[in-house]
Amino acid sequence: MRPLCLALLLLAFGCLSHQSVQAQIDPNSVPEVGTMVRLTMTDGSVYLGEIISHETGIIRLKTANLGTLQVPTINIKRLEDLSGEKMRKGQYWFENPSYNRYFLGQSAQPLRKGEGYYQNIWVFFNAAHYGITKNISVGGGFEFLSTFAAQTPIFFLSAKAGFPFGQRSSAGATIRYLNIADFGGDDDIETDLAGGIFLGTAQYTYGTSDHNLTAGIGYGVAGKEAADRPVFVLSGQTRVGKRMGLLTENYIVPIDNGVEAIFIYGMRFMGERISFDLVFLNHPEIAKVIFIGIPMVDFVFKFGK
Repeated sequence: MRPLCLALLLLAFGCLSHQSVQAQIDPNSVPEVGTMVRLTMTDGSVYLGEIISHETGIIRLKTANLGTLQVPTINIKRLEDLSGEKMRKGQYWFENPSYNRYFLGQSAQPLRKGEGYYQNIWVFFNAAHYGITKNISVGGGFEFLSTFAAQTPIFFLSAKAGFPFGQRSSAGATIRYLNIADFGGDDDIETDLAGGIFLGTAQYTYGTSDHNLTAGIGYGVAGKEAADRPVFVLSGQTRVGKRMGLLTENYIVPIDNGVEAIFIYGMRFMGERISFDLVFLNHPEIAKVIFIGIPMVDFVFKFGK
């Protein structure tokens, strides 16, 4: 197995194991009496109800179906405050598991510390991202076949910093390194693009975890040559139901005689920790052959907090 594959697998499994050993909740973080909460226990059971009292080590919870429960805080793995938009018409809406992710790129909203996700696109492309602090996350990914078929495989590494400010705004910056595949084995790619491609992007996001819009600008360096014009990115997502959303991700890329537009748009289907995207990649030349664009799918699993 190539070293990159091994490193990414260790990253993913290391993050997953972090989830299984995380400490129980801090009793001092329990919301005030009268708050609707959702408790996930260490044995996997889940309770939804209103806090009617909180004593040292014990939460008394009023539930709709089980009456009043006395729950030891030591047995609570996760506590969610359901105030705000998490309760809609008496029904619990889990958080969007891909709140800061579009299809290929991310918003300026940071991953939380100890939280991450694994993404698989069309089986062959794998990636993982992980929040190492409340503002900084790292990631990496590789294309499976190129690790065996190419002298220089396709992979990327990234680091992102995101900083929320105000109630709905976030600003961030991302640095990515993309390694180019050399299937011919003649080193031409390594000669022309020595060191691969570096891309730095600055972003601004406005919105919530369910509805947000991101604008970004990026510059690239390919080999020893820096781009003289930027790439512009405009992305957004909106949640139209408990388990469904719409997303779009669009790039304006400079070329010799002007610019080209690349469009990604489609649907997102969500569970509490998983999401499945069905999107279409389009471009004016692609639209001449396939009007709706090239279909693309991914599967994402959220781990950690």
